[in-house]
Amino acid sequence: MYDILNGIKYGISYFSILPIKVDQFEANNSFYKGVLFSLPIVGLLFSLIIISLFIILPMPNIYKAILVSILYLFLYGFIHLEAVADTIDGYFASLGNEDVHSVMKEPQIGAIGAIGTFCFILLKILALSYLFFQEQFFMIIFILIASRSSIFFAIELEYHKDSTFINSLKNSIKISFIFRLLFLPFNILTKLILKKVKKAIGFLNGDTLGFNIELQEIILLNIGVILC
Repeated sequence: MYDILNGIKYGISYFSILPIKVDQFEANNSFYKGVLFSLPIVGLLFSLIIISLFIILPMPNIYKAILVSILYLFLYGFIHLEAVADTIDGYFASLGNEDVHSVMKEPQIGAIGAIGTFCFILLKILALSYLFFQEQFFMIIFILIASRSSIFFAIELEYHKDSTFINSLKNSIKISFIFRLLFLPFNILTKLILKKVKKAIGFLNGDTLGFNIELQEIILLNIGVILC
């Protein structure tokens, strides 16, 4: 249990800018299981923070809806958006028969990756701002948790041999049949996205996981807009 809690704290500190102190830990299966569980917890924390800000800020609703949507991106340190840029760069590198893995590992991003990521940001802020303006708080909580919970289905796929962190997460847990059945639509969507990505660039890694989270969040947010 101690290792799982350390994994959760590590995951929160890694996937967010929240000031969480991490104790010394042993990177075993229990620790990595905690890291997995930290992702939906991070989604819950973020949703509670931005909803609270929206409620208490003394500003016009339309302004603070946009403001808290932008602040949300800061809360996770743009980590998944960086993955979006790398994945887009990797896709276009594959079209030119370049070494896709090397391109995705480069610290800088290309012009197309930057433009594509900007479009992702616009789609996310537009949809999230609208849901805030309509005060769809429970829907926002659900979406921020659900998109990150896709990690449980994503790790069932095969990953690049150099993705040691992802492969450690993969080996730390087995998803039960009941869990898969209860969340079947998210399981199907996750596998669909990642299999398409793998077909396009030839492999899966940590960047493609971040891309999946961002894309799922945008899809769910825009479904939420349609349902409002």
